[in-house]
Amino acid sequence: MPKRILILLLVVYSAISVFTSHTLSQTRISNQSTISDDAAVRRRMIDAQRRKEAAKRRRQLELREKERAKEERKPRIDRDQQIKEFQERVDKIRKEFLHEKAALGATEEQWRLIKAKLEEVRYFRDQSRSTVGIGLTSSSSSGTKSDSSASQNVPTWQWTEPWKDKDPSELTDAQKLAQQLIALVENNNTKPEQFRRQMDALRKARKEEDQINMRLSEVKKELRELLTTRQEAALVLMNWL
Repeated sequence: MPKRILILLLVVYSAISVFTSHTLSQTRISNQSTISDDAAVRRRMIDAQRRKEAAKRRRQLELREKERAKEERKPRIDRDQQIKEFQERVDKIRKEFLHEKAALGATEEQWRLIKAKLEEVRYFRDQSRSTVGIGLTSSSSSGTKSDSSASQNVPTWQWTEPWKDKDPSELTDAQKLAQQLIALVENNNTKPEQFRRQMDALRKARKEEDQINMRLSEVKKELRELLTTRQEAALVLMNWL
């Protein structure tokens, strides 16, 4: 091979090598740039998420601080009222059956047993009451001159409920039905069918009271077994037996 051709081939090979090397270098630089750009995007996303979470935590802290400040700004009278109501409940519990205890003159050990039975009697007695009463009242009513009477007492009546002091949540089904029937009786527009449905429901509920009354009789018997004759007489006077 002539020397000139060999030199030419070497020059071409060198040029190709230089070009290849340059291309590979540019590719590596490009790849590194792409990787760097991706990493930067990920960092920005992570930073944005962290800022978002930090802002959320700040809002939560601010809300808690506002609630705490609101609680602290509540009028002192509310707290005093709560304390007063709590004390009244405690006093009521302490005074419960105080008259019965004094009337019986029982020892502390005997009283502990008697009080438990009195609580049972009261519970079953309250559960078995769904009968209402009727009471008469008087109100003053002015007449007209044509009637030649200036005023007169006109008697009126109203239903009386033995359970009126109970919390509504403590009422039995029969007591609730009795209240509803009272409302129907006082409503002049109540239809006969409404009366019949309500009366049937109340009669059915009162049948369950028969079982309660049987249990009440058993509890009263158990109570009498704890008493002396004198103590039993005292509770009869107080309408416990």
